[in-house]
Amino acid sequence: MREVECQISKIIINEKQDGQVIWIQEKDGGRAFAVIVGFFEANALRDRVKGFNPPRPMTHNLVANVIHDLGGRLERVVVTELKNNTYYARLVVGRDGQSVRIDARPSDALVVAVQEDAPIYVAEDVLNEAGKWTLAPHIDISLEDLEDSLGDDFGEDNEGDFDEDE
Repeated sequence: MREVECQISKIIINEKQDGQVIWIQEKDGGRAFAVIVGFFEANALRDRVKGFNPPRPMTHNLVANVIHDLGGRLERVVVTELKNNTYYARLVVGRDGQSVRIDARPSDALVVAVQEDAPIYVAEDVLNEAGKWTLAPHIDISLEDLEDSLGDDFGEDNEGDFDEDE
């Protein structure tokens, strides 16, 4: 399975909808797709991008703490499959010269990747298939620029942030 390096290019939070949207874009290309995530995962991602660290460990912090305390390091996150309109992902953890792949929901894996500054990869076939069914927005932003694009009112009833015609 060929893996393509990607990045989070946009986070759309709308408090009036159940599903929040994270856009994943090929790092050196134009293919992009949307992953629908829960409100808490989208907020956790936003907080990580903005550099906020909660006073007590949240679930994503707990995962990172377990990896570190067991002597591992998050090498990368890989979105591995698209089955029945559901994405699947793996945390790839390195320890003692070996890599261990741990099943994870993409939303959780993405939060941990941003938290740990680990690269995000997508299987080539997933990127090809997801691109067929996703109306890609016009995105030309890096993760470093994402914080600036969020604005001060990000997450505050941003009904206009999601346009179905994008």
